[in-house]
Amino acid sequence: MIKLNVQDMACGGCIKSIKEAIMAKDTTADVNADLETGAVEVTSSLSPDAIRDTIIEAGFPAQLA
Repeated sequence: MIKLNVQDMACGGCIKSIKEAIMAKDTTADVNADLETGAVEVTSSLSPDAIRDTIIEAGFPAQLA
């Protein structure tokens, strides 16, 4: 599992955008996010850097935890 800190998530739509971006690159990915803490946990075959870059490309500043 890869853990990231993601800023600027404000609503369920933000989480949906992040999930869709990751799942576009790995359809078997499991993505869980917590709006209050900004924590995103991803189980995926993608590398941690690829996941971080995908979230950034979706418009959300992200850092590996």
